[in-house]
Amino acid sequence: MTRSILMKAARIYGPHDIRFIDVPTPQPGRGELLCRVVRSGICGTDHAIYTGEFSFVKSGAVPFPMTPGHEWSGVVEKIGEGVENFCRGDRVVGDTSVACGVCYECLIGRYDHCRKSRAVGTILCWDGAYAEYILMPARHVFPLPETITFDNAAMVEPAATALYAVTLAEVKIGDTVLVLGSGPIGIAAAKLAKLCGASKVVIVGRKEFKLRKALDLGIDDVVNTDITPFEEGVRNAFGELGVEHVIEASGSIELFKKTLPLVNQSAVISMVAFYEKLINGFDIDRFVFGDIKLRGVAGSLGMYRPVLRLMANGMLDLTSLITARYSLDEVPGIMENMPERNATRIKEMIEFPG
Repeated sequence: MTRSILMKAARIYGPHDIRFIDVPTPQPGRGELLCRVVRSGICGTDHAIYTGEFSFVKSGAVPFPMTPGHEWSGVVEKIGEGVENFCRGDRVVGDTSVACGVCYECLIGRYDHCRKSRAVGTILCWDGAYAEYILMPARHVFPLPETITFDNAAMVEPAATALYAVTLAEVKIGDTVLVLGSGPIGIAAAKLAKLCGASKVVIVGRKEFKLRKALDLGIDDVVNTDITPFEEGVRNAFGELGVEHVIEASGSIELFKKTLPLVNQSAVISMVAFYEKLINGFDIDRFVFGDIKLRGVAGSLGMYRPVLRLMANGMLDLTSLITARYSLDEVPGIMENMPERNATRIKEMIEFPG
């Protein structure tokens, strides 16, 4: 009888029940890679799953037990049959979702349209990277250029989500962009909007530490709503240019509502936050008569390659957003007190030995 090889993992068994335990190390089947995790980012969604506040936990779409962790970088450890483009020791990152691989959409390479896809570490969970190893289909793994560090590589997923938000907001050269929220996706979106050629990008938030980090990355201006009223700050920041494009990454319904009267005719708003509730008092007439376009942002499939190119060429370095580092065995404790660090927490990272 073959004895299972075990690995360490932090698995969630239900709300407020996360355990640092030994679990069987997965073995790669045909077309799969087993990757040793080197870095794993801690996301607000992971915490919402842990607390049970995530809407998909409430709907039953997040199964327990599960291993979170959808922002990771690592090294190929084992290669399954039929995989030709990877070697043991390759430095890699992985997609945020795993498509079925056999439906029509998958066969033509449109993995983001697969109706049977499973999100890594979240919805319909494909076990994630809060573990020493992660199993991934090779079609969802990307090699890392030598110039990208493991730290920056672990930021590819939030950057890819941010790029998708910027893309759906239709940001072009010379545009004005308002970003709501100073978390990692909001700051990354602001930086990417500048790289897309926006003439002015302004971030709104409440934490001075985070807003200063955004300014250090070359964002044009910030509005701290603990100091300046939102409407006044936004109008002063944009002046007669007004707001043409909005990226909503705050998750604040009130902030979203306050934004509507401030945007220009035919503005485009992309929404990349979770709200966990219905929006009452939604001013639909403002959208109709303002000819405003509203886009929902779900996932980041298709955005990894351009983000990796930007990082490889030195145009996108988000490692300054890493505000704390932990070992895997510390995860249960840091999940419990995560809200206490909100003032200075942007991206926390799990580091693995070796």
